[in-house]
Amino acid sequence: MSVSLTNPQRKFLRRIAHGAPAGMQLGKHGLTPNFFQSFETAITAHELLKLRFVNLQEERKELSAEIVAATGAALVSMVGHTAVYYRPHPDPEKRKIALPRGSRATDTAQSL
Repeated sequence: MSVSLTNPQRKFLRRIAHGAPAGMQLGKHGLTPNFFQSFETAITAHELLKLRFVNLQEERKELSAEIVAATGAALVSMVGHTAVYYRPHPDPEKRKIALPRGSRATDTAQSL
């Protein structure tokens, strides 16, 4: 099950992720079970994850689609060699990011 995001929500998440460093890197070994295990742990803990593609620039769109399909995370943005993914915490009480509902992202938003 993938998360669907509206444009204001994507904009809000991009704003949060902008200054953050990449939380993970995907390199020459590609999408391994260890990668997916690390991805699951990181996205559950942080909800928003920045992933840098190292030496896989040509395949990044295909790999990103596989990550979305396998994890249920939403692709927020992909700029250059970096992609941002979002998936809310399964427990609503432990969620760190409150997505905006309307067109104004700053009205109901809560930052990290």
